[in-house]
Amino acid sequence: MLTLGLILGFCLFTSMPVVQQETAPTVDEILDRMKAHDEWQRLYLIEYQAQRRFSATNLKFKEDAMLEVRTTFRRPDTLESRVLRAEGSKFIRERVFDKILEAEIEAQSTHTKQQIDIVPANYSFTYFGREECADRQCYRLGVIPKRKDKYLIDGQIWIDTRDWGIVRIQGSPAKRPSFWTRQTQIDRRYKRINGMWLTDRLESISDVLIAGRSSLTIQYSYESIQTDDLYGLPANSASVLTARSPRFSRPRAR
Repeated sequence: MLTLGLILGFCLFTSMPVVQQETAPTVDEILDRMKAHDEWQRLYLIEYQAQRRFSATNLKFKEDAMLEVRTTFRRPDTLESRVLRAEGSKFIRERVFDKILEAEIEAQSTHTKQQIDIVPANYSFTYFGREECADRQCYRLGVIPKRKDKYLIDGQIWIDTRDWGIVRIQGSPAKRPSFWTRQTQIDRRYKRINGMWLTDRLESISDVLIAGRSSLTIQYSYESIQTDDLYGLPANSASVLTARSPRFSRPRAR
């Protein structure tokens, strides 16, 4: 009886369908595909205009400020911002918002970008696993800067499993922005537009000496995006244009 039961159990087991387990790519494979997507986007994106809203609050002194900016990017590394409206604390506007706008221009230069890009030359990487992020499947990697730099992030990134764009960056600057800032946590989220991953929202919380806890939010709204049809869409990417998507146009005559 025991033998018959074992035989029946074995037959039942062997008749069950085999579920194939997905093999996760190596960290090097993820980074290679992420780099390919990044290089494609640098070629594909000619220009965009975005309206951004900066909001900052200091709870201890009950100070807050708001700034609305129209920002234009032009390939390869031109970034221009024009202030549309400013309200609230002058101290926050001058010491926080103005400094951010200055740092953006510095970080946009080709030389600086090479020093802060999320690549093996600047970071060490650790694979944490696969999880849902922004309603899409992502690979989560730990990132450790190879040197102290205020533009490098010690934390983690999420990479889209389908088109290999960066979906999210979260962590702390590898170098304190100033003597007064004891700790800063940054969370940058991206949204996918026609195969590209563009910044959607940035949130930052800082612990500042004397001033205490301060928070910053930057919300992005894209008014127009100009792309180069010569490069098409990247592999495994599908257009996601909707009625609410920014206006797309063909490249201007060269």
